[in-house]
Amino acid sequence: MARPSKEFKDYYAILKVSHDSSTEEEIKKSFRKLALELHPDHNPNDPQSEERFKNVTEAYGVLSDPLKKKEYDRFRSDYLSGRTTGSSDFRYSQEDIFASMFRGENAREIFEELNREFNRSGVRSGNPFFQSLFFGGAMGGLGKILRFIPGPIGKIGMGLKIAQVVGSSLFALHKMNQQKQGQSGQTVPPKPESPMMNGIKGMFGKQETSLDMGFYLSIPPSDALKGTRKKISYQVSGKTEQLMVRIPPNFPSGGKLRIKDKGKIFDDKRGDLIISINVDKNANPQ
Repeated sequence: MARPSKEFKDYYAILKVSHDSSTEEEIKKSFRKLALELHPDHNPNDPQSEERFKNVTEAYGVLSDPLKKKEYDRFRSDYLSGRTTGSSDFRYSQEDIFASMFRGENAREIFEELNREFNRSGVRSGNPFFQSLFFGGAMGGLGKILRFIPGPIGKIGMGLKIAQVVGSSLFALHKMNQQKQGQSGQTVPPKPESPMMNGIKGMFGKQETSLDMGFYLSIPPSDALKGTRKKISYQVSGKTEQLMVRIPPNFPSGGKLRIKDKGKIFDDKRGDLIISINVDKNANPQ
């Protein structure tokens, strides 16, 4: 059964570039600028910010892909002139476009750049943010899409399902450690993440290193919705360090924050602190 014709969107207007004269670099530059402006955390009072962020990403996904751009240009020309012939139909769904982007090296490069900018701005970034926003949930949606892709990437899709189970087990273990910590009054160091989980990281952002340090933090749904600040304490090289961590509004359960240069120390080098946020209705709101 044929897929219905795609609703027309003027990707050039969405990205604020010229159809007649914009170069690949101009398209990329405009997307980067708009993505930073439209990040949902920068627009907490705008319920449409996520949709606009997705639209500019969809537009870039098409205009940065030579084949899709050629097909879209024909579709756009026919639409604007009133022609609706079947040969000019552009039938890629938004989900198709996002899935295609994350298979390409060009998309990986731009998202790594965005991640660096998002981190510097203190807003959500990395795997959990993009998975939740573009694929409708932490692991399941992305894994479902990737499993249809042949080759190594498809295997990652299957691995995501396994990693989800591994992650659940690690979280259960962490909860046990929290209970022990409450009973003994001692700090229990966070458990290292599974090698499988580490292998999956880096698809959308910075690869974690051996000097990066994990920390788990539970917050109630009300704090996740409106955003909050939490003071945390942790051990590094036998010393206790404390940080005030800002959690942006609408933060997803399973999302992560990267705090630069607050991880393990070795040979005058220091990793980052990776804070995994769990939204738990039983968490202490204080």
